[in-house]
Amino acid sequence: MNNKEAFARWFRQATEREPYPFQIRFACEPTLPELVDVPTGMGKTAMAVLGWLWRRRFAEETVQKATPRRLVYCLPMRVLVEQTVESAQTWLKNLELLTELREGEVSVHTFMGGDIDNDWDAYPEANAILIGTQDQLLSRALNRGYAMSRYRWPMHYALLNNDCLWIMDEVQLMGVGLTTTAQLQAFREKFGTFGPAQSVWMSATPKTDTLGTVDFAERAKNLPRLSLIADDVEHSDIARRVKSVKLLHKAETIWTQGSEGEYPKRLAEEVCRHHQSGTLTVVMVNRVGRAQDVFVELQRQLKGVPNQPEPCLIHSRFRQAERVHLQQRLKEKPEHGRIVVATQAIEAGVDISARTLFTELAPWSSLVQRFGRCNRYGEWEPKNAAHVFWIDLETALVDKKGEQQLVPEAALPYEIDDLDWSRGQLNYLKEVGPSKVSKITAPKKDEVGYVLRRRDVVDLFDTTPDLAGNDIDVSRYIRDGENNDVQVYWRQWDGGKPSADMPALRPEELCAVAIGRIKEFLKKDVLAFRWDGLERHWLPVKKDNVWSGLTILLHVSEGGYAEDLGWTGKNDGAVPAVPLLPELPSNDALDEDRFTFIHRFVHLTEHATDVAQEMKSLKTTLDDPTLTIPWSELFTAARWHDVGKAHEVFQKMLTNPLLPNNPRKSGGPWAKSDHKKGRPDRKHFRHELASALALLLHKESDLAAYLAAAHHGKVRLSIRSLPDEEVPPEVRRFARGVWEGDQLPAVDLGDEISTQAVTLTLSFMEMGEGPHGPSWLERMLRLRDHYGPFRLAWMETLVRVADWRGTAKEGGVNA
Repeated sequence: MNNKEAFARWFRQATEREPYPFQIRFACEPTLPELVDVPTGMGKTAMAVLGWLWRRRFAEETVQKATPRRLVYCLPMRVLVEQTVESAQTWLKNLELLTELREGEVSVHTFMGGDIDNDWDAYPEANAILIGTQDQLLSRALNRGYAMSRYRWPMHYALLNNDCLWIMDEVQLMGVGLTTTAQLQAFREKFGTFGPAQSVWMSATPKTDTLGTVDFAERAKNLPRLSLIADDVEHSDIARRVKSVKLLHKAETIWTQGSEGEYPKRLAEEVCRHHQSGTLTVVMVNRVGRAQDVFVELQRQLKGVPNQPEPCLIHSRFRQAERVHLQQRLKEKPEHGRIVVATQAIEAGVDISARTLFTELAPWSSLVQRFGRCNRYGEWEPKNAAHVFWIDLETALVDKKGEQQLVPEAALPYEIDDLDWSRGQLNYLKEVGPSKVSKITAPKKDEVGYVLRRRDVVDLFDTTPDLAGNDIDVSRYIRDGENNDVQVYWRQWDGGKPSADMPALRPEELCAVAIGRIKEFLKKDVLAFRWDGLERHWLPVKKDNVWSGLTILLHVSEGGYAEDLGWTGKNDGAVPAVPLLPELPSNDALDEDRFTFIHRFVHLTEHATDVAQEMKSLKTTLDDPTLTIPWSELFTAARWHDVGKAHEVFQKMLTNPLLPNNPRKSGGPWAKSDHKKGRPDRKHFRHELASALALLLHKESDLAAYLAAAHHGKVRLSIRSLPDEEVPPEVRRFARGVWEGDQLPAVDLGDEISTQAVTLTLSFMEMGEGPHGPSWLERMLRLRDHYGPFRLAWMETLVRVADWRGTAKEGGVNA
């Protein structure tokens, strides 16, 4: 059995159908394409997911080694993520390869507002499929991950830029995010990565000129492409889909300025007249508010009427709990059919096939995708035709003077010129099957957007906020204009302000809200807060201090959400809070050391030895003779990472709760304790800074010192004091709770490795050359430029993972 036959047999086991020729080519050719130009509904997702898995696990050895261990599947919309996750899990189950995380074969993880897996980064050696929206994935690849702890940013940054294959699907909908993916690929190639890092861009309506960015232009000229060829088109299934017929009509209903009240009623009536009993009708409108209004009107008109279809509302502004229920309803086939009212949320990639489709006027590339939701598989023959009705939007009107006035509101969220061009095409078309629309190309527009440059990537490596506590805003590299979201969740609490010990948020609580809508909502005096990890308290949120990716907590009494409608922005009653799991941890903060407090006291010698052993295990799995990985310095960092815990301030935090006669009072130094929590006497004390200083004073390498400093993500490129730190009684340097002249005793680190007692100095904070050589900042920038930001973050991640695993071995919680 040759390679292609073996893949076909394996593919059948996964999907219970035969692979198409282009799917076989993707999996079995010596190298991957970087552009995939295949019509919608043909199976690009199965091609990418199973093609990667075959190459990673079952192809010949040279192909396996060249295939990254992480597949990053990047999508423009949340609804596409849920569908892709479900498909990937089903295929892996059929192959008996699915694992939750640790044991087994391949794990699948979700990244979208309202559903974000948090512990995948604890297994950098694992084969994993990471599926998410461009917001969640690109923000992490830029080291500013949305809806996650800032202290974990570098880990996701590392694993999404090293040893990974990025699949960009439905790229025509990505906007400026598409440009960013091209620039990131260019920088991975320029800065270097540990393990291969590749990208594939897929679409039924490719716009490859967008990939010709300033740093990727030369590469973009000759990207290898995979398209349908004669072997594909001759396949009966593909032929039926390509030749499917969709008759086009202009709807009677038209949106005009001032018709907002009547429009939902008239459209609902027309949709009901054309719905075919027992089939699916899809109504696609351009704005969430209009979709909600049409849905409510459909419910009203169908209520109490026998033998009527079931209405359903789908858009991107639901919490995960409600979204899961809606996705299930989409799969059901009620006896009298269903009418789905939706926004762009199901515009691309969603695996549904309607007999009747209504769509508001939209840009041509969007309309092509919407047409793909009708008669998707060619199941409706001309004699039992599928129908598409397009709804005109009045983008201009004539005033009393006879002059034409544009109506920008009609086109939102699009531009009038794009809608006018589409209208011109639709007025002359009678049918919109793939064979017809593929011959029509919208004119190229000169799009001016933000371009991620080398300086930006270099600056983003540093996660230290500025003196005002602000971070670099990456939203302009992820979504165009106001197409950016915040994450909102609702909780019940007493009093005006939430408790600092309130359990951390759960992904299922989150609802994505457009930044413009939340600003409008916050104009009212509402109880809205964001978590400040620096000061460890909740800060009020007002309309003027909102930014993309922000997570906002609202009191349930503020409303703004309905379980059947999603985000409404109206206070129509209290929002039911999502039930929380017991024993949820509180939010992370700068002076938190939650993995220090486990079920028993652990000596520093034992912990250092455990972490060093875990680093050896990682080397066994990840080492590659073709990569120059400085393992000796990784071992040093693993062994020394917690030597700063021998500091008197840290030891007092662990032993102060003990009774005076407890032998543990003097039995240390300890790395862990059996208390539930604790805080040092010096606010913001960071033991890892003391570890890094000890390494430098022992003449160990700058790399080992950086890796030890960064193993909680809280001390990295810079050392500086914080505004509310405790100030020493006399004038001397201080930062992160460490004071100039502090004593660090000698420590036995196991395996006959010991440190000497040292007097800590913060002279490394000063600019320029000091008594012990270059400053901390100079040393760290030199490291960043030598290894490149992606590889340095990868090494940083390994030390953190080894620490977590050592802690888990001792009875703590892994990650």
